[in-house]
Amino acid sequence: MDATAIICDYAQVNGGKLYIVGAAINLVGTPSAAPPHPISLSVGVLVTIPWNAHNQVHRLKISLVSEDAVKIPIAHGLPGQVVPEEDEGSVTAQFNAGRGPLMQAGEATTLPLAVPLNVAVPSLGGYSVIVELDGSEMTRAKFRVLHSAQISSAVNT
Repeated sequence: MDATAIICDYAQVNGGKLYIVGAAINLVGTPSAAPPHPISLSVGVLVTIPWNAHNQVHRLKISLVSEDAVKIPIAHGLPGQVVPEEDEGSVTAQFNAGRGPLMQAGEATTLPLAVPLNVAVPSLGGYSVIVELDGSEMTRAKFRVLHSAQISSAVNT
């Protein structure tokens, strides 16, 4: 299996298609000079499921980590729900993709996902969205958070 992650302003899945707006972000401005630093982004994810991986249960995990490997919570479990410690703060899901009636032998399926990242990060600097499938890291999308004034002064000089 394979996955691609794209940092963007907004992402939505509708009718089996991934719609993204303002894609390929690598710098994010935050209005707050002092921590915490609020950010509002989305990550569009495309999971490619090869022919031989259909009709099986798979596990997906999406996490946000700082450049110092500190996990930033992007999701919370339901009250009373027991969440394994390694999954706390991550978006997790199980899925089982069946083979469609029009598929030909050897074809892959694409599973689109959209995950909002409306969080406050503890510091300015680098962050990565990590997508794992069945316990293996498939992709990492990196971006850097700067104070909006830093971006404005760099653009205006």
